[in-house]
Amino acid sequence: MEERREKDIVADDITDITLIQVGYYWNSGYNEFDFTCKIKGEDDVLHMREQRHDDGNSLVIRSEKDDIWERISTKEAFKLDDKLQEVIQYGNYHKKIEGLTTVDDCKDLEFELMENDNVYLNRVLGKLWTELEAKETEIINDQEYEKAGPVVYSSRAVMEFKAKTEECFRPIDGRGAVEIEEMVEEYVKSKLMENGFDASVQGVAISGSRCRGLEGSHSDLDVVVELSGNEREDDLFNLLHEDDFSIGRVKVDINPITKNKTGTLEEYLSGVEKYLEEKGQKVSVREKLKEKKAAVKSQKVKSEKEGKKKTESLR
Repeated sequence: MEERREKDIVADDITDITLIQVGYYWNSGYNEFDFTCKIKGEDDVLHMREQRHDDGNSLVIRSEKDDIWERISTKEAFKLDDKLQEVIQYGNYHKKIEGLTTVDDCKDLEFELMENDNVYLNRVLGKLWTELEAKETEIINDQEYEKAGPVVYSSRAVMEFKAKTEECFRPIDGRGAVEIEEMVEEYVKSKLMENGFDASVQGVAISGSRCRGLEGSHSDLDVVVELSGNEREDDLFNLLHEDDFSIGRVKVDINPITKNKTGTLEEYLSGVEKYLEEKGQKVSVREKLKEKKAAVKSQKVKSEKEGKKKTESLR
């Protein structure tokens, strides 16, 4: 290595290294790697080239800003190469893990990691094992979610109730009734899965005043969720209310029900419909009374104005 400048860079000056590009050119006898990094705290990009020769390998490591190759000693260059080799192994396998789509793929990669005795890989193996286990869990959870599929309502009564809701519902944060129910369903499934609850969603429906457009300015969004499984309704209720789940600025009040206690979604919504009809009638009566009072008041004001005009004309 030619000594042309003061050697003011050491391997420890290069931190936050991330592999961004790899090129293996076996026929040409060299490999190239690009990394983002910080050099003495400042963002930079490294380019490393490994050249294969009959008597061994050589390397060149350059940076985009004020090239470090002339500022680093041979000893420190090999130390830096040691760090970069770890990053290369981690980066290559991290990308593989991100691309896995099946549990079998995870098992195959697990076997590959076990069989690979690369010294640099061994230094980052613990981190890769953790990522691989997390990826396998994610795939399994996704498969369980897809297996459950979207909630399908076979009950005509439930479908009619939901159709009426769609007609009367006032959007929240730009979302209609169907989209709101899908969001709640996804939230409930996620909470059940994260906490290991033995329950699955059988149906979701907006209930309460908002499903018929009867809400006040501060009304919550009531949503009933039918669940199957062996969990107690009280435990399910506590689970689904431990977070302040809201949509827009409206608090969502989720009411979990089970067939063996409260009943099915169809049975529950039948009672909700009767309650809403009575509430709708009361609201209608109140509105009519308001209209009547307004009309009386208007007539009274009109009569007073007419009386005032007559009095003034007599003068």
